[in-house]
Amino acid sequence: MKKIIIILVAGAFFASCGGNATSTDESTTVAGNYGNTQWDTSETITGEQLMAELAGKDSVYATVAGNVAAACQAKGCWMNMSVAGNEMFVKFKDYGFFVPKNSADHDAVIRGWAYQDTVSVKDRIEYAIDAEATAEEIAAITEPEVKLTFMAEGVVMK
Repeated sequence: MKKIIIILVAGAFFASCGGNATSTDESTTVAGNYGNTQWDTSETITGEQLMAELAGKDSVYATVAGNVAAACQAKGCWMNMSVAGNEMFVKFKDYGFFVPKNSADHDAVIRGWAYQDTVSVKDRIEYAIDAEATAEEIAAITEPEVKLTFMAEGVVMK
């Protein structure tokens, strides 16, 4: 069993973030625009408003403000945001842009689609490796998970 976990972890490491992770300079200024940001941030709603709009719906297209809780440490290809006491997993449309790896604890405005998504065990392991989880944390991932997810077409970092 131990060999299987090691093989899974090693395989997920090489597959994470497309398998060719490039480092982002940690001194990179976080503030800026990433992806398609040709939209008006005055249309921004809060996390509480997003959760209210999403209630009873499959998805909601919105511009949402929140705080970045974590970003992919391989190359910034995803982030987690705190919205209304929930952790929302944010992916970037068409894998077309990344955010700085040091984005945690910064406020951001994102625009795109919010929805509930089932994250497979394979993907959960990949994301855990990207987040630099311990081997024990990775080995504990044995079930898919339903997560609040957001497919962002653009991010404005404050």
